[in-house]
Amino acid sequence: MTITDTTGPTESRHDRPATLLGSVLTGGVVGAALAAVVVGIIIGKAALWGGGAGFFLFVVVFTVVSGRRERARAPKPEKRTALAMIESRRATNGELADVPVSFVLTVAPEDRPAYRVAFSQSINLVDIAGFPPRRVVVVEYPAHEPWDVTILIRPDEEWARRAAEASMDSAPESTLVRNPRAEGAHCLVSLLAILVGAAIVVLLFRADLFRDTDPGGQGAGGHPGGAEVSASASLSVSGSTSVSSRTSTARTTESMLQDGRMRRTVEALALADVSTATAFRIEEHTMSASGVGGVTDTGGPGAGQPSFDLGSLPYERLPALVREARASSGIGTDGSWRIDIGHDAGTEALVIRVTVKGAQGTATLRADARGRVTEPAGAPR
Repeated sequence: MTITDTTGPTESRHDRPATLLGSVLTGGVVGAALAAVVVGIIIGKAALWGGGAGFFLFVVVFTVVSGRRERARAPKPEKRTALAMIESRRATNGELADVPVSFVLTVAPEDRPAYRVAFSQSINLVDIAGFPPRRVVVVEYPAHEPWDVTILIRPDEEWARRAAEASMDSAPESTLVRNPRAEGAHCLVSLLAILVGAAIVVLLFRADLFRDTDPGGQGAGGHPGGAEVSASASLSVSGSTSVSSRTSTARTTESMLQDGRMRRTVEALALADVSTATAFRIEEHTMSASGVGGVTDTGGPGAGQPSFDLGSLPYERLPALVREARASSGIGTDGSWRIDIGHDAGTEALVIRVTVKGAQGTATLRADARGRVTEPAGAPR
């Protein structure tokens, strides 16, 4: 028996618009949920990441249950048996008895023109030699999925006899049948939808996200933590002597006592070319450097004293000094505080003074340049 194909297969399976729309919606929801989890963790919003995680789990469970229900309602596919000729085979390496083999077959159904199909099937090492190119074999496939072909290793006697007696011509390569679902339409659309959903969440929370994740604490304007830096210059004249005094101030909406806030704010001053000063003051939301650039102030804090490097100060110790001053003096956390840093008059010793003020009065703690307490805060006065 000689079987010759003349035309390609007529069956094809296209994605319906409803199915494609479902992929878009599912992908968008999944992307938004995953982005909500990540963004919520980064910015510290438990409600956001918890809601995202819960919604993601809901989508996964809903998809799994819906898929199982759809498969349960679908009728069992009708199987077809046909003769096929092996065009080529290629075995891949395997450590088990069954080796994956890539086949290209010409399939000749009884109810449609012959066509080509490419697929992979595991074949036992003992049986591989029995499937050389040009051999006619018996295959099985679902009636509406001609690409899902399986070679029957041991067909029944009738089909085995027909395969032994048949001779076939090769089908043209243009008749190659592929699985429409494997063309990547759903995958591509779902991936794009995931990215769009994630991007929407990131855009909605971009202010909190970029403020908290900018490297080095830098925020808008290129300054650490979004600190607003302002500098003012003034000129005073006394007799025939002209002395310039420059003061730079950094302001932030966050408390300076937060971890790392002081260091990041000093880096903001450094961006404004403020790296040295003769006197330095830190308060709840501000930093003020006087005598910037080694210019000696006339009458203000640090007058007549040498400048010092602002980056060398022990900022990581300063919040603890404020807490110690409040604890040793008995002043609660509701009061105000201030840190003044500068040289003692007539000496080269750099002194850190922490002043706390509350309803009970005012107390001062002194520490050296390394943040070690030299004079604890006494009772408030």
